Amino acid sequence: MNFLRRLLGRDEWAITLPVLDGPLLPNQALEEAETFADLAGADNLVATEKGLVASSGNRLLRYDASGQSETLAEFDSPVSAVTAAKGMLAIGLDGDGVVIQGGQHGGRKFTEANGRKFGCVTALTFLDANTLLMANGSDAVPAEQWRRDLMQKGATGSLWKLDLKTGTVTCIADGLAWPAGIATTGSNRIYVSESWRHRVLAIDLASGQREPVLEHLPAYPARISPAYDAGYWLSFYSVRNQLVEFILREDGYRTRMLAEVPEAHWMAPALASGLSFREPMQGSQLKQMGVLKPYAVTRSYGLIASCDARMRPLASFHSRADGSAHGTVAACEVGDDLLVASRGGGRILRLPGVANGHREFQR
Repeated sequence: MNFLRRLLGRDEWAITLPVLDGPLLPNQALEEAETFADLAGADNLVATEKGLVASSGNRLLRYDASGQSETLAEFDSPVSAVTAAKGMLAIGLDGDGVVIQGGQHGGRKFTEANGRKFGCVTALTFLDANTLLMANGSDAVPAEQWRRDLMQKGATGSLWKLDLKTGTVTCIADGLAWPAGIATTGSNRIYVSESWRHRVLAIDLASGQREPVLEHLPAYPARISPAYDAGYWLSFYSVRNQLVEFILREDGYRTRMLAEVPEAHWMAPALASGLSFREPMQGSQLKQMGVLKPYAVTRSYGLIASCDARMRPLASFHSRADGSAHGTVAACEVGDDLLVASRGGGRILRLPGVANGHREFQR
């Protein structure tokens, strides 16, 4: 039966993708957004009482309202996740666990538990002043190698609860396909984005029970940040691609590609594209009369979705195939503005008047 399903392209062998429609209908809002600050490798945005905190490589920076920055810290490893609460910063270091800076738990560090190393911290959020939730994206690769984990069909991610007082570490969920974002709900449930399965899960902290609340997404979900009106901002690495979905089903070709082709030139999702003539290209990506069509099939894309308290999408902001504000891996509210980290575009974007409960942006 599996042979017949593969031969006829049915069930798990059907290479069909959800379309960007309804609340996810494409627009150019991200491409037309203001530039708050230029920052190569812009990543991890967190609003604090002392200003906006962002990361770039192994640096942690703080911005004032005018976009002027100062360096808060530099580390030996890239910063892979950041969250804040009550004068504390929890910082995920790629390959080197989590460290707490400031506050009553400053200096505490978590690098492993139960014989498992926290070498791929992808998301952090405080449950309360003494409890931190952490997503470890994979047991096999560091966070910088997210594309390799996807193309290897990784599912070794996990979710952990860290007690900052006692140092106790508890595994809440295991076997996740790259958990990339965590958000609290005000109850015993949390939301976790599971990127490689294109969905958002609700996970019970007491029992570990999982329930999909947003499925069949047309893109790979990344971080989740809170919105003023009890909703959420959901960011994405990139959109899904039929050719990538096909390659994920062709194990022989995929194995050789990973072994023989430089990673920058894999046929895989990317945070930016069009940087080299050696990149793989599909027919619609060819320029016609010097113009790339915005609806062309693309490896990189910019997408942020506004979701309600039940994680139902309400509206979205895009940078399409012909844009450059791609790899939008983080977002946060600052007053009435939404700030977005475009890692592929190397800048922090500002969308004025769409946050703090405003809904005029709905389409």
